[in-house]
Amino acid sequence: MNINIANRHASANGNIKQYIESGLASLSEKYEILGADVILDQEGHVGRQFSVDITLHIKGSVLHTKEVTEEVGTSVDLALKTLEKRLKKFKETHTSSFERNAIEK
Repeated sequence: MNINIANRHASANGNIKQYIESGLASLSEKYEILGADVILDQEGHVGRQFSVDITLHIKGSVLHTKEVTEEVGTSVDLALKTLEKRLKKFKETHTSSFERNAIEK
């Protein structure tokens, strides 16, 4: 799996990047992920907000999520959980339609 991580406004260090890579690697063990584009950003000057924007490329579709919180780690966790739910639903809907077609034939 190819992972591209872009860092805007010096919002994350190497530890966060490794955390993202390990989270995406664990998702790729369960689901067929072709690649991921991740954008880390820091928004605001006074009350800082950290956003994580993840786009997953999977066979037959693209899944996207963006999470914004006051801590970058929390944003990453929420984004990974959201993507896991979407991957599970995508797999269920596409597997069941494939099985229905196979049974009909």
